Amino acid sequence: MPLKTSNRRHLFAGLAILIIVIVIGAGFTLSGLADFDLEGRNSRLVEFDDHGNRLSGTLILPDGAAADPAPIVLLIHGDGPQDRFSNDGYLPLINSLLDGGIGVYSWDKAGVGDSTGNWLDQSMNDRANEAMAAFAALRNLDGNQNRKIGFLGFSQAGWVIPDIANRLPDAAFHILIGAAVNWQRQGTYYMRTRLEALGTRPDEIAMRIETAHNMDDRIFGPDSTYQDYLAIPHDQEVMAQDRYEFVKRNIGSDATGSLATIKSPLLALWGEDDLNVDPAHNAAIYRKLALPNNPLNRVITLPDATHGLLRAGLFNYQLADQMPDIVKLAFIAMGRHAYAPGAMDHIITWIRQVTQTPSPAQ
Repeated sequence: MPLKTSNRRHLFAGLAILIIVIVIGAGFTLSGLADFDLEGRNSRLVEFDDHGNRLSGTLILPDGAAADPAPIVLLIHGDGPQDRFSNDGYLPLINSLLDGGIGVYSWDKAGVGDSTGNWLDQSMNDRANEAMAAFAALRNLDGNQNRKIGFLGFSQAGWVIPDIANRLPDAAFHILIGAAVNWQRQGTYYMRTRLEALGTRPDEIAMRIETAHNMDDRIFGPDSTYQDYLAIPHDQEVMAQDRYEFVKRNIGSDATGSLATIKSPLLALWGEDDLNVDPAHNAAIYRKLALPNNPLNRVITLPDATHGLLRAGLFNYQLADQMPDIVKLAFIAMGRHAYAPGAMDHIITWIRQVTQTPSPAQ
């Protein structure tokens, strides 16, 4: 009996990973592992306050002379309880940026790591306010008054950064990876791709999506309560109350209006094989609304790339915890080379262009 498409994909991915691990074991391993190490980097603790929370983060500047004029990127997390380095998943990206002469600041979400509060108490506007407070804290550090500082955000940051861009003219640039424009449409796409991967028939997918839409209207409406949510049948894990309130607070998020009025430089990237966010649909909106607003703006869809711009043939999963251990091992072994070809080059080259930063001496 022939293998299902999803099973073939996992088989081919497993074989490819095995080959890569063998090749890497022959001498390439140290390069990948080094991308998960910040020892010896020019780093410092930077904390700031926002709405009663104390947020803790790390600022890392490039080595040597490159640290002085270096622009700084503030990282805006996607969904979930993420610490400043996203359980070390950001480290290859961070080391790539540092080697490209670009500084990085990232902080623990509220209630995660050394930060107080609860990120699930936030709206997207609250997240934007927090990021702007982080920006102000960096701007006030000695030597940063004239430094070019911008933002780079993932996924859910698509409802955060457009808000920031319209309220913080001092920001030098904005970068989005895997951003969605409309929360509910993104949820529909996510559900459809999940069901397709399970081999669900198209007519059943359509029926289940319609049922989910009707249920969302019922349980996340203005007058709905957590008890209303608990009263319905559940075929997936039941949300805790703070998660339910977070979804209810943000389910109407839509960045359309903000995109049309962004004037500062914007780079938006999607992976062509994104399983979480519809890359074609969202990139088309950015091209229509945001691309004409600044000659430096770029909207890019990368082939063979995932939601987070990793190599799709190896790392294309909706959630990181769905990755088999051998895939996680491959990510660690490959480091920055786990990203799709051109992904890091697009980001680093564009930041240098926008901030007029020369390439670091090799």
